[in-house]
Amino acid sequence: MNYEIASIADMKERKEGTVKLQDVDVVAVKELVDYIYSGTITLTEENVEAVLSASDLFQIVWVKEESIKFLKNSLNRSNCFRVRKFSGTNMHSCKGLHDVSHKYILDHFNDLIAEEGLLLLSFEEMKKLIKDSQHRIKPEDIAYKAAINWIKHDPERRKVHLAELMSLIRLPLVSTEFLTDHIVAEPLLTEDQKCNKFVMNALTYQLKQSHGKCQTESKHRNDSFHVFLLGGTLDFTATKKECKVYDICKSKLVSISNMNENRDNNSAVSFNGVIYSVGGWNGGALKTAECYDPASKRWSHIAPMINTRHGFGICTYNDLIYVVGGRETSTVESYDPAANKWRLCQRIPGTTNRATLIENSIYSLTQESNGNIVLHRFDPRDGKWFNLSKMPGTSNRCEVVSYDRTLFAIGDKDCKRLDIREHVREYYGFDSNCPEKGDKQTEARVLQEHNIATYFRRTRIDNHASKALYITSVRCEISDAEEAFAEASLVTKTLMSRDYY
Repeated sequence: MNYEIASIADMKERKEGTVKLQDVDVVAVKELVDYIYSGTITLTEENVEAVLSASDLFQIVWVKEESIKFLKNSLNRSNCFRVRKFSGTNMHSCKGLHDVSHKYILDHFNDLIAEEGLLLLSFEEMKKLIKDSQHRIKPEDIAYKAAINWIKHDPERRKVHLAELMSLIRLPLVSTEFLTDHIVAEPLLTEDQKCNKFVMNALTYQLKQSHGKCQTESKHRNDSFHVFLLGGTLDFTATKKECKVYDICKSKLVSISNMNENRDNNSAVSFNGVIYSVGGWNGGALKTAECYDPASKRWSHIAPMINTRHGFGICTYNDLIYVVGGRETSTVESYDPAANKWRLCQRIPGTTNRATLIENSIYSLTQESNGNIVLHRFDPRDGKWFNLSKMPGTSNRCEVVSYDRTLFAIGDKDCKRLDIREHVREYYGFDSNCPEKGDKQTEARVLQEHNIATYFRRTRIDNHASKALYITSVRCEISDAEEAFAEASLVTKTLMSRDYY
């Protein structure tokens, strides 16, 4: 019952002058009454949850906020599951507490896999925890240990859920030693037909990886380098959901699973081995987002952004994904893969379409009304944007990439390099012998160890030699790469050691 409504509305309680309280801790009510008269209250681990519930019922805001703060600051291995469960049953008033306790569990997952709180979770709770751990917990061994411990706590009742839990764990990505020494020999898995198939697939995957590494390790230093081409437009009209992966070292272009939605001018990033494709345009700006798991080779939707955006910057920092600005917006958001939640950050002062990370700050270029391009820096720890300097003559369609502590702004025909420590700016004109491609503009960039590769202009800047070279392999060695690069939005560039296709 809402106490305030009961006290002012024409209800039985008002007429009788009494209110019957149900499911309220008597001691907590006494604490609140004493607080009303004295202005002080003592919170302990024993009474804080009851006081929080009672203060929420009576709408005593200060006590409620202090109780939530107390619980957040006192989270530990022994109470984190209880606090999460408590806040989950009071989600309307304790959502922030629920998110914090859930994040605490994921951050300390390795230390909690044998805790009673985890072993007593319901199947649905365990399922959600394993799902959320996919983008947070490394290595996958930990998620497996948690799931198998949970099953073994009550095997007769819980083994019916074994296959579904194992399907959520990327077994191909567990460590080889753990796979061969523990998982292969686990009776619960060998006795279950579906689980046994999961194990065989994991063994096959790792054998393939090991064989490929032995064959190419001496030939290619960068044999794990892939460029992802996600969506784009067909003849610059109809948007696409098709995806391709280009292996730089093998000069090989292959198709992977289509995204769930058509997207053009989307942005993407690699984070913890998962590819995220966010926003874009499909007849209108999009707020939806999805991720690609290289183990299952499938795209799955994640929570949508708060705002629609296309042609925007994206980068990762401190276990979060940041999206910055866009063609028609200056809003900034951060995404927590563990909680599957988006959060608004301070707006960037202008529209922008690129962002990159150097050390602990996000750098982005914005265009002023007079056409000047301004460099901004965002420190996620302070949550503020800082105006650094103007970069006259820089194209508003330039690409931005960082290398060590240097920022590169790569335009259609030139490149500006800025050392953020000394604020020394240098100019590079592209080699006049670099073949032109009509009116194509620089659409994407990617860092490959000590080289920066850019497309459509197809140049590579050697940071050591300070010169630009034409990448002939993209154009000459693969017949269909030319078309693919021309049509797709080159939104994801990643350096990973896994087989993505």
